[in-house]
Amino acid sequence: MKLLCTLLILSAMLYLSRAAHADTQSGASGESSILEVVPNAYSGTTGTGTFLGPLSNAQRTYQLLIHANQLTNLVGKALTGFSMRIPASATANWPAADLTYTNYDVYLSGSVDPVNRSLTFANNIVGPQTKVRSGALFIPANSYTFGGSPNAFGPVIAFNTAWIYTGGNLLVEIRHQGFSGTSRSTDALLTSTPGYASDFSACWTGSYTGTAGSQGNFTVIQLNAVDPQVLQLTALIEGMYDAGANLMVSDTTKVYLRNSNSPYDLVDSAKGVLGTSGTGTFYFTNAVSGVNYYIVVSHRNSIDTWSNAGYSFTSNSLSFDYTTAASQAFGSNQVLKGSRYTIYSGDANKDGTIDASDLSLIDNDATNFVSGYVATDLNGDSFVDGSDYSIADNNAFLFISVIRP
Repeated sequence: MKLLCTLLILSAMLYLSRAAHADTQSGASGESSILEVVPNAYSGTTGTGTFLGPLSNAQRTYQLLIHANQLTNLVGKALTGFSMRIPASATANWPAADLTYTNYDVYLSGSVDPVNRSLTFANNIVGPQTKVRSGALFIPANSYTFGGSPNAFGPVIAFNTAWIYTGGNLLVEIRHQGFSGTSRSTDALLTSTPGYASDFSACWTGSYTGTAGSQGNFTVIQLNAVDPQVLQLTALIEGMYDAGANLMVSDTTKVYLRNSNSPYDLVDSAKGVLGTSGTGTFYFTNAVSGVNYYIVVSHRNSIDTWSNAGYSFTSNSLSFDYTTAASQAFGSNQVLKGSRYTIYSGDANKDGTIDASDLSLIDNDATNFVSGYVATDLNGDSFVDGSDYSIADNNAFLFISVIRP
């Protein structure tokens, strides 16, 4: 009987261990990874050369320019990391011992067409460049295996911040400070390889802070991505909304998702733009479908406003409109302007209450004729004056503050 009990316990432990491993493979958000090898033609084919750069023991700045035609399966996905592989000519696993890069930084942005690549790095960047990874990088011994043609991809270099790919050419920029140990070349494509310059290209320099360099071979990479949860949000900011024209000054807004059960832990956040109609699209990479979350709108000079209840994504999608009724917000914490409900403006210092401290900030800036994109400009006209003070003063008189569960 004791033997039977022992066997049952061991079986249960094995099952739980396998289940935990499966959860690890599916990612932190529970979403399965989407993998895309770039260039696509080399998913199961070894490269035409090697490159000593992204796994070098010396400092490097390395740019990979990727044409949109290599990324069609990733449009609308959240990029979460990438991996590389060692050449088929390798005769041993790498590294021989654990190693740590002092700093291994990754930036993502749009890119010029690979054929137009410049050896001045800044010229290759299109639009804003986002630092998606920073800090030390630990690589366990024998992470990169040999013996295949091509070899298997090594460990994922995970991003600290997921990046939504919306289409177009992609620039992957790697800046690292090297490590103490032996370098390893990556599987790569020579500059004479068909597709180089048209579909992909690269440049590099031997410096962590380099600004220009030389043409380089293109390392074959495997991009990791997940399907994001997409929130279509409609919300209006009181001070920036013109009820007569039914238009709002568009502005950047942050949205948080919080657990629907006490203590309402923060699950995810996303930044986006609420347009002139009050609508915006927000992408989340930690939330999952089928779970209820409170939606919290946090605008730079307005009261953080919670949704009236928890809502869930269905098939990665959710739509929510604050403007149809005061009761769309928790505690009906909105104000009517014209026929639409808006989020209270005036919390210039973001302490959760519109009061004398906010009025003081606005008054000081108005006195000093402050202009530009500042928190004290409540109506979005780029000037701080009496009209901004009036909005905050009215709401301070009403003791407006955050209302949350």
